[in-house]
Amino acid sequence: MVLAALAFSGAAHAYSCPTTPIETRIEGAGAVFVGRSTGFVPIAGAGVPQRLYHFEIDQEVKGDLGRTVSVRVPVKPENGGQVIPEDTAAGILMNRANGTWFTTRCGITDPGVVLAGVDKPKGNAIRLLIGFVILGAVLLYSVRKVRQRDPMSNLR
Repeated sequence: MVLAALAFSGAAHAYSCPTTPIETRIEGAGAVFVGRSTGFVPIAGAGVPQRLYHFEIDQEVKGDLGRTVSVRVPVKPENGGQVIPEDTAAGILMNRANGTWFTTRCGITDPGVVLAGVDKPKGNAIRLLIGFVILGAVLLYSVRKVRQRDPMSNLR
């Protein structure tokens, strides 16, 4: 009985990330960027142990952050913590917590995923309109050519 309780207690404390699409997660974030960690400092104090990571921003995706930003990240994996290697590109989705930027491992992702979530092709309506204009011009040209060759044709 004690072993069963221990086996099931680990799952209750596991930190899990949402499985929502990246576009939805970007929409819900306070700010999003692709950047590189320049290092971190431990944050002393009571509560969940955290690190204050410093980032140089390569590309802002959401929010007005400037060239650098500092983000709190938990230390322990069971609290959503993750180590971010220095000078490695990462996509960061973050929110404000007690006046500072904060994220967990759920908000640290591949930069390509973040950029793909916002770099959707634009101008499809224009392309479709241009296609219809070209189609109309080709049909009009074809009808005129048929009429020139055979004035008695049924094309009107």
